[in-house]
Amino acid sequence: MSFIEVKQVDKSVEVSFARSPVNALNLPLLIELHNFLDNIPASTNLIIFSGGNSKFFSFGLDIPELLEKSRNEVKEIIISLLDLCKKIYLLDQITIAKINGHATGGGCMIALSTDFRFMINNKSKIALNEINIGLSLFESTIEILKEVVGNKNAKEILLGGKLLNVDQAINLSLVDTKYDDENFFSNIIEDFSKKDLNIIKDMKDKIRSKNKSTLIDKDDSIEKFLDIFYINETQEKLKKIKIKK
Repeated sequence: MSFIEVKQVDKSVEVSFARSPVNALNLPLLIELHNFLDNIPASTNLIIFSGGNSKFFSFGLDIPELLEKSRNEVKEIIISLLDLCKKIYLLDQITIAKINGHATGGGCMIALSTDFRFMINNKSKIALNEINIGLSLFESTIEILKEVVGNKNAKEILLGGKLLNVDQAINLSLVDTKYDDENFFSNIIEDFSKKDLNIIKDMKDKIRSKNKSTLIDKDDSIEKFLDIFYINETQEKLKKIKIKK
């Protein structure tokens, strides 16, 4: 069973998460995304990540499933998510997050890693809300967040942990703009598909932070996250999170 759907039109590819009902991230889904990114068709210059037909872009990590895993298994999943976000961030192609619904935790992390974030104009929310469920975040995620929204807004997003509507997210620079329907993307796809991949790559290399060491998540940092994950108080908060199957 596949947890992603890939649709290519000319030089653009849309990758849709397809793990009903909320596109919660587990290891098989992450592996599929890695495999896609490792085998992008050579002619591609635009990649769009989407939540497909779900009311969620992505809920984030499948917390109930994580609670059933061993510490080493949880670590493997965390590393896979972090590596995926860095891989998206460093892609040569132009990347877009089509945030068609709620995007929280790991879902927001994936969206944050793209070049542009366009969010549906409805009641959907976006957040890095880990602080509210007793968890911290990772150096690479925070570094990318600061680059996208600036230090001041990063503090508000991380320490507040609020579920942001589309206008609040735009005000904090977490989202670039809002859209009402699929027609919004037609001109964007047509425009970006005309651009030369070599020039895109050169410009993205110059725009991104030169200090790639800031994207390295040290093992002791990940172990500290896991220590927090397994604190009794945190576990009790996480057990209250339910995902309807």
